[in-house]
Amino acid sequence: MTYTSKHWSTTEWDCYQRKENEYAHDNKDGRLVTENEDTANLFRILDMLRDWNPNWVINWTEAGYKSGFRTRKVNAEVGGVTNSNHLFGCAADIHESNTDASAEELAETIKAAAKYNGLENSIELGIYSGQGWCHIATPGYKNVYYG
Repeated sequence: MTYTSKHWSTTEWDCYQRKENEYAHDNKDGRLVTENEDTANLFRILDMLRDWNPNWVINWTEAGYKSGFRTRKVNAEVGGVTNSNHLFGCAADIHESNTDASAEELAETIKAAAKYNGLENSIELGIYSGQGWCHIATPGYKNVYYG
């Protein structure tokens, strides 16, 4: 199964902003393409979010990396957990630019996008109260936590 994102590129999701990694690559139109089911599920949700509001973006870490797919080196440098879903091509830390929406409000929108795609019981959702962003992952099980 191949999935091509409607709105996102590998470049904007990859920690080093590369056009390809082991989970996805940019096609000739600059859109993310993946054969990985978990990565495809993540981008089904992310595409829905951008359908609703084009201001959804991947966070930058304090170390200057995009907080989507991470290499082990970058994950360690930014303090990620050992088996982070970021390492397996199915996670991103996201927010809406140009908004003052709370993390809780963002989480409700993310949950709606997951439900629309039939993935409400397959997402990991981290809600970072007071920081205005959320972690979303599609590991195939449900987990909600507050950071």
